Amino acid sequence: MKYTGILNRDISAMVARTGHFDRIVISDAGFPIPAGVPCIDLTMGPNLPKVPDVLKMLTLELPIEQFWFAEEISPSKEARAAELSLIMPKAECIPLPHAEFKKLAYGAVGVIRTGDFHAYGNVMVASGVAY
Repeated sequence: MKYTGILNRDISAMVARTGHFDRIVISDAGFPIPAGVPCIDLTMGPNLPKVPDVLKMLTLELPIEQFWFAEEISPSKEARAAELSLIMPKAECIPLPHAEFKKLAYGAVGVIRTGDFHAYGNVMVASGVAY
């Protein structure tokens, strides 16, 4: 049994299978999961857990090279970029239109669904390498 890092066995397995530049989506509660993309549903209730909570845990075990989010987010894409860059300071930040984000999600290795009610709160990360 693990006692540090990500304890969820399905997320741990997803991280272990992830290769360089594979993408994982951490979604809000309402994100349309692309057909054929595996989904790990962590939803416990409204805003439980939130996307940033999951991202903080993910960064403990996955080197993140880039991340994407919807530029329609409020209060602003600049505020979201700053918030996410604090969690992933070495990763390249790429805001894009939500429609493009959804298209990019079709190539993800998986989706981790949260209970986050923040509209356009989804984040997609690309795995880096540990060396």
